[in-house]
Amino acid sequence: MRGHVRKRRTWEFIVDIGPHPVTGRRRQKSKSGFATKKEAESALHDFIRYVERGGDPSPERVRLAEYLRRWIDYQRARGIRSRTLEGYEGYIRREIVPVIGGLELAKLRPGHIRAVLARVQQRGLSAATVAQVRSVLGSALRQAVAEGLIAANPVASVKRPRLQRREVHWPTSVQLGALLETSLGSTWEVPILLATVTGARRAEVLGISWEDVDLEAGTISIRRGVQAVPHPEGRTVEFTALKTKRSRRVVQLPLFALERIRRHRREQLRRRTALGATWRDPLDRVGRPVSLVCERGDGFFIYPDSFTSAFKRLALLAGLHPDTACTTSVTPSPPSSAGKAFSQ
Repeated sequence: MRGHVRKRRTWEFIVDIGPHPVTGRRRQKSKSGFATKKEAESALHDFIRYVERGGDPSPERVRLAEYLRRWIDYQRARGIRSRTLEGYEGYIRREIVPVIGGLELAKLRPGHIRAVLARVQQRGLSAATVAQVRSVLGSALRQAVAEGLIAANPVASVKRPRLQRREVHWPTSVQLGALLETSLGSTWEVPILLATVTGARRAEVLGISWEDVDLEAGTISIRRGVQAVPHPEGRTVEFTALKTKRSRRVVQLPLFALERIRRHRREQLRRRTALGATWRDPLDRVGRPVSLVCERGDGFFIYPDSFTSAFKRLALLAGLHPDTACTTSVTPSPPSSAGKAFSQ
């Protein structure tokens, strides 16, 4: 198989792909839109290797928007988390399809990718969002290459934007003590306590059940999380597996935290009795009720975003920096003015 590159308005490659299987007429494949000769040569070599390995030199015609819908369905079938899929769908719907969704997949060029990213920047969105949009396109088009729909991924020729990492402020033990004191008596007291003493992520904290707590040994097993998911009546929350086996762990509670969790258990049992049939234990994936440590007052899930908003609000009231991390490996000092509250 032979091919060459040339420059007209942009650089392009042309390659002979053999006679038509029915008519016997000569067929050529061309692609244009490359910014440099090097890009065109690289794409030509990728295409030749793709065909020589058995790829279809004339793949089906499919528009990018349709292909991205299929790609999302494929990711959903793979078991990608609902929240992650929502993010992908949002980038596709808002940033990608309005610009290049009508283009045929096989006609995508690096210039089209740059046009998408330029529009994201023009809308005033962050460099991190630009990078995420590029990442979604890159992942989807890598799959298109694997399926033989395109010879090369045009995203590979588009540089990643430079990201300025936001500085995370890790609180001191004294600051965490102040945060715990600010949260005393609220719905958020126990979730914030567990986040600060275990270093668990938001989803992990909200997924802890009483089965995971050993009140005698003073340990908590981190073995699942929660996530918000779409629902016919809006949104709801469900349990989700941790990302890796290494994420499953057992954490030892400091004594003051253990005493507070023991008291929380007694308080929750009294509330459960008082509410009776209106108490709502959520169900796990096989339909079994789960008794949560952190619940919204009637046994049901606390919404993850509600926890984040409450943490930020209480952190500001406690005098912490707005970018303070919610989890830390630092053991907080028990609130000095709340010592009795933690030991009762």
